[in-house]
Amino acid sequence: MMEKEYSPEGYLYKDAYLGNKDSYQSKINYLAKMAQPEEWDYPGVNQSKDHFILKNYILYTYDQVRYEGKIGISSDGNSMCFNTGLQTVNGNDIYAYFVKNLSPAAREGQDWYFIGFNQGVDSRMKCFSNLPEIANYFTNPADFIYDRSLELIMDYDHIIDDNYDRFVDIGYTDKHVIKALLMSATVSIKEKIKRNYKLAIPQYFTDKGTRESKIQLLLPLFLKGNNMHADLALVVDKTQHNYIGKTILTLEWAYVNSRRIVKPDVDWLKI
Repeated sequence: MMEKEYSPEGYLYKDAYLGNKDSYQSKINYLAKMAQPEEWDYPGVNQSKDHFILKNYILYTYDQVRYEGKIGISSDGNSMCFNTGLQTVNGNDIYAYFVKNLSPAAREGQDWYFIGFNQGVDSRMKCFSNLPEIANYFTNPADFIYDRSLELIMDYDHIIDDNYDRFVDIGYTDKHVIKALLMSATVSIKEKIKRNYKLAIPQYFTDKGTRESKIQLLLPLFLKGNNMHADLALVVDKTQHNYIGKTILTLEWAYVNSRRIVKPDVDWLKI
């Protein structure tokens, strides 16, 4: 099951009418075919093949470009677009295109009606004097690389108590056993990360309470002794003096969150 607490803000739903469920799904399907080939469904979790990862990616992307002010408005004010950050197989940027909303089905505040996805070279995009840039998460490149000189400290109580169901889902119910496995997995990943810093994958996290956003790193946790297949992902926050492991994610949500920035390119989180 995909947990709701890690879902995007969904400003796109507030600002635009996306059409009915089937209409929007057909546009998402079209985008999946238009963009460079990528797996947009997590095997075993999303059997309906509705491109759940892609839908979340679009919502996350709109949240970010809206925050950065990278929304394109046509000179006559009747059209809007944003850069999805995706490209066609030939390297053309893909944009989400909207027009002024006149639909009676729209809710208050939904000023735009979603038409579909277009390449920047398409004729309907000529109404924009400048096409908007992609979302930028790279404010501090150092945050994207695991600093092996910093110690990793684990908040075991928070990890176990607040995420107990995730351990149950992979077959563990005894909290003493869970802590022992976590301690062993932590020692293991510390050694692995010393030798391969690329095991750490960035995710962009926005605290819905404080509205603050930051880069966190995801590390694989091998709890069952199989070093080829991670069981969960450890979320670590960087401080001035160390890293703190505060929570864990299922691999499904680790992928969804990391894909917000870039397609993960490590074996432990491939789908």
